[in-house]
Amino acid sequence: MSSCLPGGEGTSFLHGNKFQLNFTRVPYLQYFCQSVNLPGVSLGEIQRNTPFVDIYSPGEKAIYEILNVTFIVDENLKSWWEIHDWIRAMTFPTTFDEYKGLNQLSPLADKEFPQFSDAHLSILTSANNPNYRVKFVDCFPISLSSIMFSATDTPDNIITADASFRFSYFNIDKM
Repeated sequence: MSSCLPGGEGTSFLHGNKFQLNFTRVPYLQYFCQSVNLPGVSLGEIQRNTPFVDIYSPGEKAIYEILNVTFIVDENLKSWWEIHDWIRAMTFPTTFDEYKGLNQLSPLADKEFPQFSDAHLSILTSANNPNYRVKFVDCFPISLSSIMFSATDTPDNIITADASFRFSYFNIDKM
């Protein structure tokens, strides 16, 4: 469905199910990703006091929301384990050697800064063609949800999990 914008440019509506998410470090997430947000951004403000009404000016830093992903957990738990192992290796809970192994968890990891991974969110047109590419720079996981098992679930119930990521900033490019 198209509409006409001022200036004669036609456009179609954005569809919420037309996307693809890729992390350099966690390839299984791409195949099992169910939802992802394009994080919002805000700007702090500086209050300047006056004898009358306070005046506000723009702050100095962009503040990005967290990148949240919901994904299907495959029966071998690969999509869940790759994020779990990434978090565990960054925190070296039992020995310092676990942090040294951070590079070994993924052959695609950055050798100099293995705790980070870039991510790319491709936003597709209604015809499934790449329209925009959002590059998240220096991502790392900050949380991974639990997996809930229930004897009352039907065999058709698919288990999902959530992961949250921090990143430095993102850039959006037109494809």
